Amino acid sequence: MPQQTRRFWPRSHLLALILLPICIYLPEWFGFVSSDPMMTTSLMVQNSAAATKGIIPGNPGWIDGCAGVFVEALGRLVARDWVHGIIPWWNPYSGVGMPLAGEYQPAAFFLPFVLFLGFSNGLLMMKCALQIIAGLSTYALLKQLRLDPRAALIGALLYAFNGTYAWASDGPSEPLAFLPLALYGVERARTGNWSWLALGLAYLLLAGFPETAFLLGLIALGLAGLRFFQTNSGKSRFALHILLGGLTAGLIAAPQLLAFLTFLPHADVGFHVGINNDTLPHQAWAMLLFPYINGPIFYGPELGAWYALGGYCGLVLPFLALCAIGGKKERRLRFLLLGIIIAVVGKQAGVPVLTQFVDLIPGAGHTVFYRLCEPMVESCLILLAAFTLDDMFRGIWRRKAGLLSAVTIIAVGVVAYLLDRPALEQLRTFSDGPVSSQCYATGSLIFGLFCLAGASGLCWSGKHPRTLGALVLSESLILFGFPLLSVYPEPPRPDQNLIAALREETGLQRFVTIGPVEPNYGAYLGIASINHNAIPTPKAWIQRLRHDFGSKVDSVTFNGSYPFTESGDAFLETFLARRPELFTTLGVSALLVPPGHGLPSIAPYSLKDRQSGGLSLTPDASEIKVDISSWDKPSSRLTMLQLGTYGGHSDGLLVLSICSDSQCATGQTPLKQAKDNGLTAIELDGIIPSDARTMTLTLKDATTGVMIWSTVRDQITWPRIRFETDAVRETMIPVLQTPTGDLIRLKNPAPYFETEAACTLTPKDREMLSATCREPTHLIRREVMLPGWKAEVNGTSVLPEMWDGLFERIPLPAGTSQIHFHFAPPGAPLAWIAVALGLILLGLGFRRTKKDGPL
Repeated sequence: MPQQTRRFWPRSHLLALILLPICIYLPEWFGFVSSDPMMTTSLMVQNSAAATKGIIPGNPGWIDGCAGVFVEALGRLVARDWVHGIIPWWNPYSGVGMPLAGEYQPAAFFLPFVLFLGFSNGLLMMKCALQIIAGLSTYALLKQLRLDPRAALIGALLYAFNGTYAWASDGPSEPLAFLPLALYGVERARTGNWSWLALGLAYLLLAGFPETAFLLGLIALGLAGLRFFQTNSGKSRFALHILLGGLTAGLIAAPQLLAFLTFLPHADVGFHVGINNDTLPHQAWAMLLFPYINGPIFYGPELGAWYALGGYCGLVLPFLALCAIGGKKERRLRFLLLGIIIAVVGKQAGVPVLTQFVDLIPGAGHTVFYRLCEPMVESCLILLAAFTLDDMFRGIWRRKAGLLSAVTIIAVGVVAYLLDRPALEQLRTFSDGPVSSQCYATGSLIFGLFCLAGASGLCWSGKHPRTLGALVLSESLILFGFPLLSVYPEPPRPDQNLIAALREETGLQRFVTIGPVEPNYGAYLGIASINHNAIPTPKAWIQRLRHDFGSKVDSVTFNGSYPFTESGDAFLETFLARRPELFTTLGVSALLVPPGHGLPSIAPYSLKDRQSGGLSLTPDASEIKVDISSWDKPSSRLTMLQLGTYGGHSDGLLVLSICSDSQCATGQTPLKQAKDNGLTAIELDGIIPSDARTMTLTLKDATTGVMIWSTVRDQITWPRIRFETDAVRETMIPVLQTPTGDLIRLKNPAPYFETEAACTLTPKDREMLSATCREPTHLIRREVMLPGWKAEVNGTSVLPEMWDGLFERIPLPAGTSQIHFHFAPPGAPLAWIAVALGLILLGLGFRRTKKDGPL
């Protein structure tokens, strides 16, 4: 390493920046524990998080389940495509197919980092790599700003272990590593080199979460604007280099941008259509300063604050950031960073003027700002804290700044604590795991105030900057490492028997689930599922879902459960029980339900506003009659009652009769065979009369009683009962029952490939098949039709047309045809030309960098 480079990158600093992010995960690297979100998102795992907990409860380093359903699940598909030489334009495994690169969050072109996700421990590998890059880039930036190397090292490590990396190991954390690189690129553009700016901006665009990339990019834009006005001569030259950097980044990211922009006109973007001015919940403000005051991630009954948080800052970091305001070096930059913090926090809090000011920035109001802006705040705080440490190392520190900052932080902390008091009171009676809620709250307050007191004392003396740096870094590492106590004691063990059976049942068809598998994990397995979690999504698909399943279908999450019905059921269960043909027309051939769930069934009345209760049958009071005239009575001959058998001690027969004025449907069950507190099936001797008015429950030949679990409202008690419809019996067959899920076959699903006239079809996969037809006809392919799909029939290009408002159809000639479908967004060849031009410009920029000297 040349001497000049060694001065910029001391070996000890380089080793610290590389090794520390690796060492903090050593137990997981060695396989002793796991933070895999699959344990919570339940990919039919035999050792789920519910049964396998860490030292403390909570999620191990991620709040949003998108760490699993987006990054891990879709990332695995992207990695698998690249390894097999497939450009990941399309995802055939979610919904009825949807763009993969165009959906943006799968980070289809985030190379080489997305390739880590092809490994079993890929999420950890990618997170660790990004933390290393974040630290190295921040170090380069701070050294470029001519900060003391020790201050630069501490600032870089603070950035590598910031609150977003601790809590948001999903999409929002991926672009975060490249903000310092983009800022470094702005600084290098002042000397004529745009390559680092291009590289930083390109990876911001490619990292898979456009909202975070956009918000972080505003900081780079602000720095570029500041430097432009600070440049006395050569303004046009500097502006040209900034534009070259931005242009080069756009060219390199052209395939990703093209896929996204060509998809948008045909997509549903959900809540991003309107302006989002939601604010942080009151208790979340305390959690920004005292991250675990309300317990570990998702501790307690109220989870709203956790879902609203995108990171934390602690107490010492904002204290040091405020101390930087009194410094003279890079004074304008310090005030720019402070201004960004004030504007961002003001919008988070819903301060009127600041909120309207931020909304003036095109696109900012359409983001989930209150949550995704937290990386902006943390980045600015860390840079300001590094300036404070630099002032102290250089001996130009003013102790009054520390005193004023400490008073300010304490005042803010008191206000945040008061806002959190109702949540703390609610948690006082809650306990989960070895540590009480009171311990989390008290420990967080003591730890935070101890660190703040230590930092304030060291700043007042102004003589121990190394100790101060060690203190703030220790606070950061402890806060970062705390969620890692929630890691699972073993890696996930998927139920391979159930997965193999599901794969055999589906083939080219699709499955639907209401429990064992979260959306997009079909893509992880390479098994198509109509369930999805995506934004944006194909507009035609969302319109079809709302037409079939109601207007309340969420355009982002179609997991089979949300929104729940008034009876508390997963909303798809009602449609599976009543109208299974809706699923077979979509090509669904299999259903996955929770273990022991059985075939889909429905409750005859709403559970809304009803309280739990019970009806007791005894040998002395052996009959109960219930008025069911207001119930919904489906065509059914199988009922399921929830019974309490007192630990299996009930005996005799339970007879059930459902009667109208003219006929009855009757059945019975031996209570010795009933499941205590579970659902017990009773087969009726006929179909329930549609005009049934009464239900009679009779206990016969018993020596002990039985409890009929019930619900009560207005002193009227109704049994907890469910009906299995005749439609279910006619269309569904149980295939396999396992401890992780039950597999059910749907009869006669619509085929993936189908012709309007009789033909012999021989599919090879989802994109290739051969067809032999006696006469010209049309081929229907049950994959969503979007611009970009093309077909070749015997080498002749054909544009598919839309069929049934959703799927693809192409003409077929008589005779034997070889058909090949393929997808690429319109203009894809131009995008690859743009990439080539971008790489050439990047190379030219790096060539100038070599002449200019080392990093």
